[in-house]
This record gives sequence, C-alpha cells and structure tokens, in this order.
Amino acid sequence: MRSAEIRAGAWGVGAGESKAGGKAGKGTPTRFSPRIAPALALALAHALGGAAAAQIPREDALPRATAEAIIAVYNRPETIRLTGESWLARGSELVGDVVVLGGPVLVGGRVRGSLVVVNGDLRLEPGADIEGDLTVVGGGVTGLDSARVAGQSVVHPEPLRYRREDGRLVYLSPAPPTAISAGREFGFGRTDLTASIRGSYNRVEGLPISIGPRVRFGGSNPTRLEAQLIYRSESGLSVDSDELGYTLRAEQYFGAHQRARIGARLFSEIDPIEEWGLSNRENSLATFLFHQDFRDYYERTGWGAYFGWAPRGSPTRLLLEYRQEEHERVLPREPWSLFENDEAWRPQPTVAEGRLRSLSLAVDHDTRNEDVSPSAGWLVRIELERGLGGTLAHNVLLDSLGQPSFGSAPANDRFLAAFVDVRRYARLGPSSRLAVRALAAGSLDGDPLPPQRQHALGGEGSLPGYRLFDFDCGARRTLVPGPPPNTFDPDPEDRIYPFYGCDRAAVLQLEYTASFPAARRLLRRWLGPDVQLGESPAWLAFFNAGRAWNEPRSKQGRGGGQNDFSVDAGLGLRLGRIGFYWAVPLSGSVDRLTERINFFVRVGPSF
Repeated sequence: MRSAEIRAGAWGVGAGESKAGGKAGKGTPTRFSPRIAPALALALAHALGGAAAAQIPREDALPRATAEAIIAVYNRPETIRLTGESWLARGSELVGDVVVLGGPVLVGGRVRGSLVVVNGDLRLEPGADIEGDLTVVGGGVTGLDSARVAGQSVVHPEPLRYRREDGRLVYLSPAPPTAISAGREFGFGRTDLTASIRGSYNRVEGLPISIGPRVRFGGSNPTRLEAQLIYRSESGLSVDSDELGYTLRAEQYFGAHQRARIGARLFSEIDPIEEWGLSNRENSLATFLFHQDFRDYYERTGWGAYFGWAPRGSPTRLLLEYRQEEHERVLPREPWSLFENDEAWRPQPTVAEGRLRSLSLAVDHDTRNEDVSPSAGWLVRIELERGLGGTLAHNVLLDSLGQPSFGSAPANDRFLAAFVDVRRYARLGPSSRLAVRALAAGSLDGDPLPPQRQHALGGEGSLPGYRLFDFDCGARRTLVPGPPPNTFDPDPEDRIYPFYGCDRAAVLQLEYTASFPAARRLLRRWLGPDVQLGESPAWLAFFNAGRAWNEPRSKQGRGGGQNDFSVDAGLGLRLGRIGFYWAVPLSGSVDRLTERINFFVRVGPSF
C-alpha cells in the first residue's frame, strides 16, 4: 500500500540466498557507457548519506542551541537525573536542578532549582512550586496556571534527539534527507529548485532522480506547489518521454500551527511491492555493489486527493487519500553493478494490470528518542486500504495442475487490506537495550489480493536464517514467458512469476543489544577527546518468528503457505553503523537445519 508522503538493505550479502532459475533478462558485460557515470556518482552519494550541497532543513526540528543547552544541564555532575515515569509528592522537595528523561512526570511538591523534562509530558498539581526555570521538550504541560514557576516557562513540542555515552548525553543532529536545494525568498514566499534520490538504486530504474521546482506562498497557512520530474539513470542520456516519471502536487495548510492540510497530486512512478524489511540505503548498496536487488516493483500512474493531519510537535500523524491509478508490470533492465555485472537479474513477478480506485488511511505514532538508532519509545504504523473497483486483471493464469496460460481474468479490486507495524524500544541498562517488533499485514476479509498487495517472507529483512522469498506460498515455483509490458521494450525471452506471495503475513522480531563502553574509552584515549567516534561497538542477539499463508478459498494456483511459524536466531557485531550478522534457522526440515549459517552485513539497525 502506498500513501502520499507517509513512507516510512543493507546490503544483505546473504550466504543463504539463491538465484532464481530461468532467464531473467539479458546479462550486461562489464563496460562503461554514458548512463553509468551519473548512476555511479549518485548511487555512491546516496549510499554514503546524501548530497554534498545545502540540505533541506526539517521544519519541526528542535533548534540545536536549545538542544545543546539542555544536554549541558543534564551532563553537569550536580544535576539530579531521573528516567521514566517520575512523581514528586506534595510536601516533598528536591534541591538542585532536575532533568527527567521520558515521562510522564507529576509534580506536586517543590523543586528548589530548575526542572527540565525531555521527551515526556509534565503535569503540575495545584500548589506545585518550581523555584527556577521550567523547560519541557518533546511533550506538553498541564496545570501551569495552578502552580508557581519563579523563572521562565518554555515548552518545545519538538523532541530532543540524543544518544547516551558513558552516562552522558550526546546531541544527535536530525538525519539529513538525501536532497539538495537552491532557492531564495521573495515577497510572496519562497521558491526552490530541488534534486533528490527517490527510493533506491534498483534493477528496473537504475537510480531514480527527482528534480524540479517547489513554491511556497507565505502566510501562517501556506500554499505549496511542487513539480518533480523523475529521471531513471537506466534510461541513459537519450531519454524517451515514456521512460520518465513525474509527481505534481498542490497543498493547502489550514488550522493552528499548520496542523492540517488538503492536497491533490498527479503521479507516474515505479514503486516496490514491499519495502519494510530493508532500508533504501541498504537496497541501493546491495544492488549497486553485489547485483542483489531484494525488492520487486510495479508501475503506477494516476491521481490522488488527500487530507493530512499532523500537529507540530505531536507524535501522531494521519493521512487519508483517495486514488485513481493504473497499474502495470515492469521487468528488469540492465543497470550496472560492481560485481557479477554479467549475470542476469532476478526475475520479476507479474501484477494485476488495469485501473484501480482505492481509499487509504495511514497513521503514524512515533515517540522514539531518535530515528537512526533508537533506544527508547514507540513506533506504530497502521495502513488500511480499501479497493473500490476498477479493471484489474490477471494476464497469467494457472490451472488446477499449476500449468500457465495467457489470457485475462478479473482480479479482486475490492479488497480490504491492512499493514500494522508496532515497535517498542527500551533501555535495560546504561549500555544495553531491547527492541521488539510485531508486524501483521494482508487481507482482512480472507479474499485474495492482487500480486502487488501480496506479502512474502525470508531473507535478511524478515527471516535472515532462510533464503530470500522462502515463504511465498509457491508464487515463484513456476517461471513463465512474460508478454512484454507497455514500457521499457523488454527482451521477449524475459521470464516472469505469476504471483508475488501470500495474502497474509505475520512477523515477530526481538533484538537485544549491549555495547562495549570500555572499547570506546580506549579509542577516545588513543585518538583524543576531540574525535567524534559515533556509537560504541556492540554485540547483539536476535530472534525472529514469521508466518505467511493463504486462506483455502483464495489460493488461485498458489500454495496454502505455512501452517505454523518458522523461527530463526543469531548473533551480530555492530561497529558504528555497520553490522555483521550470523543467522541460523531453528525450524523446518532436517536439510534446512543442517545448512550453513547465513552471514550478512547491514547498514544501520535491523529495525
């Protein structure tokens, strides 16, 4: 499911991954051509963290000066430091400056100093007395009228992003988007020319580069216009208009503090069928370096109208969108990769093609202390999509024996599907944390989903002890000749799979991480205190359980999937952003259990 602007690979060098049989497309000999140079430069820039020019600032970020002032108060030896839910009863008092990480915080007594609440809410009871300043970031305050604050009262709804190192807090700047921008202010507002990488380097588009103007008309509730052209590096320098994508958008904000917006958009883009397992950066590296693209894709063209609600500083965001779009299948092309460039790319599955009208609702609730490597808070993402009709049709048919034929059979375009991703991050000690993720996705009524809404498990992003797409309800057991789609003029010998995966999937992931602060102290002593080392080296243990399946009435030539959950576990070592992992399956056949351990590398946390 895709919703406007709520989006949320490493590279998984998986020893357990196998390449699908059959011919997936023409192999490309190692060579340099006019289209390789921009792809090479931009793919590396994307993998290393974005553009080198001026970056687009986040409008809801906490000012750095404010963040560093709060961190300085916390790091003072004399500061009283509390974590989590805290309560100061009536008649009690604390002497000195107090900083509370998390919350909620209830104060009924006296603080003989300043009070700072970080990423939590504060409630002041009648008669509460704060003799210094009151500062709340990443939360709100209630009861201020019935309490006494001798100094200044400041509330910043934007959260503070920080990391703990040896009992101290370290400021984390907002993660920059992979975009560059050049613009200026005018009397009517601001104009910018922006260029960004949309998605990841992949075997269908190469590197998709979005470039175009953005205009913002001034006022407390601005109007925004955007026109972005999507250039696909695989097209080369001679670009056909049919190979370009685009996004046109108009938005109007309203309500206090721009909390709501309405908008409309026109789009033509290539999207992954599933992208939750690996990040764009990881998938880019895997594709560019090792000729391994972990995602499958389809093309969608149409328009949408939406309503968004996102109060400034609130952890909750909502987006409701109506869409009318055309879906088409796409096949692998010939993007360049550093290794195994002469190998054929993995085949694509087909999709149900035609028009689709749908209504989607996306809700995000994010209370994490930071985005890159969180150690506290919740992340909840819920997406609901209702198909309202259209002309979606299957072009590859399977009979009762699994034999393929070409034709046209109506697909379910009135489906009801959901995607729920719940994550909890908790710090267990000064140098250890636990991360838990529960994910469920698929058909809510048990009816079959079109291939572009199906789900598959297996591989580094979901169950790393198993091969990529090991659990796909038999969608990849039949490789058939594919009639060419309307774009990209593929080789007629290309092959496709008739489905993507299963109608339902569920995953549970647990990860325990413990850092080595002693190693960090030794490095700091050796390199000097001014050297920024990033995160401390850490070891981790993980456990995953997952199941993907179909209801008996909705197989459509696929298998029924798993009857029970498959389980794997493993260990890892993280050195800053790079993680080295070893995973082994704990369920399945004896042959599977005796397979060699899967070693893989990831960039950033697993989830």
